[in-house]
Amino acid sequence: MNIQRPTINLQRSAPLLFAVLFLCCIVDIHAAANVDPRLKEFAKLKRQQMEDLAVRLHLDVPTELGDFFNAAEAGDCVAVSNAYARIQQISDQFGYTNVLNVPVHETRGAYEFCDWKPGLLERYANGILGSIPSGSVYFGGTDPGRFVITMFHDTAKSPDIVVLTPKFVLTQNPLINWRYTEYLRLTQGDRLWLPSTNDIQYMVQEYASDMQERQRRGEQLGSDEQLDSSNHVRGVAAVMNINGIVTKRIFDHNKDKHPFFIEESYVIPWMYPHMEPHGLILKLNNKEMGKLDSASIERDRLFWNKLSKELLADPRFLHNDGARKTYSKMRSAIGGLYAYRKMSEEAETAFKQAIELCPTSPEANFRLAQLYVELSRVDDAIGVLVQLQKLDPLSDQLTGAIEQLRKVKQQAAEKQAK
Repeated sequence: MNIQRPTINLQRSAPLLFAVLFLCCIVDIHAAANVDPRLKEFAKLKRQQMEDLAVRLHLDVPTELGDFFNAAEAGDCVAVSNAYARIQQISDQFGYTNVLNVPVHETRGAYEFCDWKPGLLERYANGILGSIPSGSVYFGGTDPGRFVITMFHDTAKSPDIVVLTPKFVLTQNPLINWRYTEYLRLTQGDRLWLPSTNDIQYMVQEYASDMQERQRRGEQLGSDEQLDSSNHVRGVAAVMNINGIVTKRIFDHNKDKHPFFIEESYVIPWMYPHMEPHGLILKLNNKEMGKLDSASIERDRLFWNKLSKELLADPRFLHNDGARKTYSKMRSAIGGLYAYRKMSEEAETAFKQAIELCPTSPEANFRLAQLYVELSRVDDAIGVLVQLQKLDPLSDQLTGAIEQLRKVKQQAAEKQAK
């Protein structure tokens, strides 16, 4: 049986095809025009940095990296995402991975925030970079805390950005990764003490030995802190514990010359005694603090009361889930410091503000619920999670947590009745 293929009259279809192509071009141009120009400028700087590192280290630059930066310099968010996916494919296929990946990753990370309105990005970046003095060491934790801040710091010649002096922008999460620490030493090691690859390996081995010793003592390791058959560390908790050790070494070696600040991702316990609120972020003081200064607490209260009111009146903020999560996370981090200090009233206020900024934030809600449990306010804890469940009814984690709290309440009632 012969199947006749449909034919297209190109003469008749040409106007339609031209119109479609023209519209596609208009969409691409419009999308690129709406991208914050700093993203494109940042991409140019990162390409130059990658090329300089390649020459310095005698490394070949795969074609895919050039394609990626072409898309990034054009301000094409979709093409950036696709080009980065191709880089990941060649990394998996050919085992390609080296220090050149870091400038690529930082550019890709900045492009994750191309949907933020320029005014939102500026406010966030200025709120952090404009609050810390020259020569400061800043540990970014979350993706915006690392990538957005890196972009604004590196493109600080723009007249509307208050950053006028260099700072050291690091991130605590990948410090265990040799590519990242080598990149830091190559780009900032002449001005700041940073651990070598051998230093990192030694700290990992030391931590693995400690885990083995704990197992020998009969301690049960958690599911996110494990040693495999080759004694390699596995799990988020284990990795972050090692990152905590590395940040402590960096802090100890540099604290007499440089002020330290942190935008928290995961909690790093050693930092808490050194911390105090500092606007959006937290300051790490050289020495452990017996208690928080009352003036610092009052500044924090006034700052967040004013900021929360302004953000919740800004339609750009209200319609941007990423921005809401970002500010909520920062307020939760400060609430965590208050909780550590047993300052329950201040912690409760901070966690409530974090929830108001982003009602669906699991972290803010769970931290407030945990605070209420520690204060023996189990009904209030249940109420927090039930309210969150209304916004996220399919969460099995929430259902389990609520059931567990109700059992705790029942057991307490039974114990009191005896």
